[in-house]
Amino acid sequence: MKTFLTRRQALQDAAVGFGALALNSMLAEETAIGAELLAKERTYDLEPKAPHFPAKAKHVIFIYIGGGPSTIDMFDPKPALLKYDGKPAPFEIKGRALNGSQQIMASPWPFTKCGKSGREISNLLPHFQKVVDKVTFVRSMQTDRIDHSTAQFTFVTGRGFTGFPSIGAWVGYALGSENRSLPAYIALGEGATIGTRAHSSAWLPPVFHGTSMRADRHAPIHDIKRPESMTAGQQSRLLDMLQQLNRHQKAAHPLDQDLESRIANYELAARMQVEALKVADLSGESEATRKLYGIDQKVSGQFGKQCLLARRLVESGVRFVQIYGGGGGNWDTHNNIEGQLPGLCQYIDQGMSGLLADLEQRGMMKDTLVVWSGEFGRLPTIEARNSKPGRDHNPYGFSMWMAGAGMKPGFDFGQSDDLGYAAVKDFKVGHSDIHATIQHLLGIDYKKNTFPYEGRDESLVGVNPARVIHEILA
Repeated sequence: MKTFLTRRQALQDAAVGFGALALNSMLAEETAIGAELLAKERTYDLEPKAPHFPAKAKHVIFIYIGGGPSTIDMFDPKPALLKYDGKPAPFEIKGRALNGSQQIMASPWPFTKCGKSGREISNLLPHFQKVVDKVTFVRSMQTDRIDHSTAQFTFVTGRGFTGFPSIGAWVGYALGSENRSLPAYIALGEGATIGTRAHSSAWLPPVFHGTSMRADRHAPIHDIKRPESMTAGQQSRLLDMLQQLNRHQKAAHPLDQDLESRIANYELAARMQVEALKVADLSGESEATRKLYGIDQKVSGQFGKQCLLARRLVESGVRFVQIYGGGGGNWDTHNNIEGQLPGLCQYIDQGMSGLLADLEQRGMMKDTLVVWSGEFGRLPTIEARNSKPGRDHNPYGFSMWMAGAGMKPGFDFGQSDDLGYAAVKDFKVGHSDIHATIQHLLGIDYKKNTFPYEGRDESLVGVNPARVIHEILA
């Protein structure tokens, strides 16, 4: 009759039983670690937290233009494009397609020197021309991703794939919210190819997830209003019952972060019923402010409302506001860029420019950082030879801008080559550098803003090379 040796018997019999001793030691250590975690249970909430060092910024408004805006047609003029317009590029231009067109296309729109800085801004952006002295350009951006989804994940989460927290979630985790009746992180509008994952908390506690909001005083957040069929007393009793059930479950599962966040979110939602409706009501704004943002205009009105709401949110203590600049338009101008880009620029121009002017006149620029960027730019060549050409994706060199707290207004950092194709070597800036710089301005040490995930301390930057861009800081 055969006998079988179990793994436990082998550990007991081999090497005079030292294997069994090792196993028992590891099991005991695991039990001790579990007990220690229970004893040191962490809580995650939106209570204000002190920064790592004195901060220059308290709030961030991140205007994210998903789709790849053509910055060489907007605010990074390249005179050499006129020289080679309609001719082959003097060096190889790489796009996504093999054997892509090498025919240079100059910008179809004139540029005008603006402000004291004399920087040239396209006539597509007449309102931005008036506020350009307030902004700091980073003209040597690059990314290692050439497709929309992966490049968008890279720019908002630090990784070129799904499953990681967005920058706003990291900021909320580090600093909390200044207003206990509003979330730390709010997302306005739509326009990212990756959808709501652009403001996800991923594996950070869900309380740090970006809350979607609209510039609609009647229903700014989905299901925020109490049903008309329910009285305030009935709602209060229902919420009390739900919280009792949640806390009973919490006692049985003390390390369940989702449950912990659910409890916190129920409490926050009840407080938001008054605060969110109040902050989303733009009717009390002056006529001058409404005109400044263009909120009554047919094309620019919706984005102008989002920018005005963003100002009201940071004014109310929200830490991070993300505005999507899609507006139903297609910034992915592979074809007919001459027909599409004017309307797209008109959609965002007055709102974002009004925001900068309004923040300054209210004294809010000193502690509010405004960031504007897409995931990449567009190539200086036409994508295909047709009657209405466009530009392909350009991850090798593009521009973005920042303004407000801690920045050098009217300053340019870096440059791309003469055709606007690739960032010049000594000035290349990546997404992780921007993430490190934004956190630095908020008083956050990007190396210390970490969260335990899958056995390691993870961060927004991760293992990517990163540095704070001190050259652009005042």
